[in-house]
Amino acid sequence: MIRVGVIATARQRHGGTLLYTLSMLDALTRLPKSAYQVTIFAEPDNHEYDVLGLPIAPMPSTISLLGGRLLGRHPFTAVDVFLSPVYSVALLVCSRPFAFTLHDLQERHYPENFSLMTRIWRRGINWLLSIRAKRIICESDFVRNDIVRYINVKEEKVVVIAAPPIALLLDSAIGGAAIDIVRSKFSLPPTYVFYPAQFWLHKNHRRLVEAFAIVLRQYPECALVLTGKPRDEYDRVFELVHQLGLASSVRHIGYVEQSDLAALYRGATVAAIPTLFESISIPIYEAFSVGTAVCASNVVAIPEQVGDAGLLFDPHSIEDIAEKICTLLSSQALRENVIKNGYRRMQSITHDQYAIRLSKLISKIHQMQNE
Repeated sequence: MIRVGVIATARQRHGGTLLYTLSMLDALTRLPKSAYQVTIFAEPDNHEYDVLGLPIAPMPSTISLLGGRLLGRHPFTAVDVFLSPVYSVALLVCSRPFAFTLHDLQERHYPENFSLMTRIWRRGINWLLSIRAKRIICESDFVRNDIVRYINVKEEKVVVIAAPPIALLLDSAIGGAAIDIVRSKFSLPPTYVFYPAQFWLHKNHRRLVEAFAIVLRQYPECALVLTGKPRDEYDRVFELVHQLGLASSVRHIGYVEQSDLAALYRGATVAAIPTLFESISIPIYEAFSVGTAVCASNVVAIPEQVGDAGLLFDPHSIEDIAEKICTLLSSQALRENVIKNGYRRMQSITHDQYAIRLSKLISKIHQMQNE
């Protein structure tokens, strides 16, 4: 039996990294218990993982781990292999072999989005972890190429394993009744464009809002529906909304429970993803999974992810964003075609397939440690 520890530090405020962590843990619950024993290591006040049915152990502080190592104590002796869905400083003082997920090297492409200290920190921690890790996980060939190029690690050390949307989203009821309930709950019109994303600069909300002002000229009854907690770019985005006179057409519905999310996607006519940078976009996979037509940015890893299952636009061009949204709004046949292609793409990214790939990775690391 291989004893697997998962360092789970993500919380609700971390957005996509929490969803990614939950997806990884859900896949690990599908591994045969006779071969794998999985334990979550989380901070005591973090209850995001309580519903998974896996044992949870308190995550020691980095200082206590370092002190133990200096005193000759080896923490985590009850773990054979660690997985970390996000970077963790604790891995640098951990005595066990590990793989960690490096989601992106955005600071190399958009340094202006980060302070000098943040850029130095990200470069330093990613370099140190990459040296110590047995394997580095990422979710696209684009990011793998970045890791090889910028951190100078061997290509075989980096494994591309895409994570599906969390199981709760896929298990949600998304029939007509559920859609009607969600529309009523959030006072949504029959036609709306949906963008679920945190209000970070690279999510590109302001260009989407400007593009939507153009869309409204052709589809005045349409709404733009945004989710996520008010933070970072939120005030600037809604200052622009009011400047453009869009207050009645752009709806911010805040943080949405996963039980409502599937129906929100399914009720949308279009999911528009104008992000400037992603390793992969979780909302794109979510939209594919529940059957919503997608148009998205044509940058970095997004074309690799979308393929023929959506329309691509230049996220720096307000006119191109508006044109692609209008193209999908105008053609039900086109929407049905990209939805069909999205379903097909997701057939190769199921939780069971994800679990198999993780099990092979864990077994490989365990074998490497014992050689």
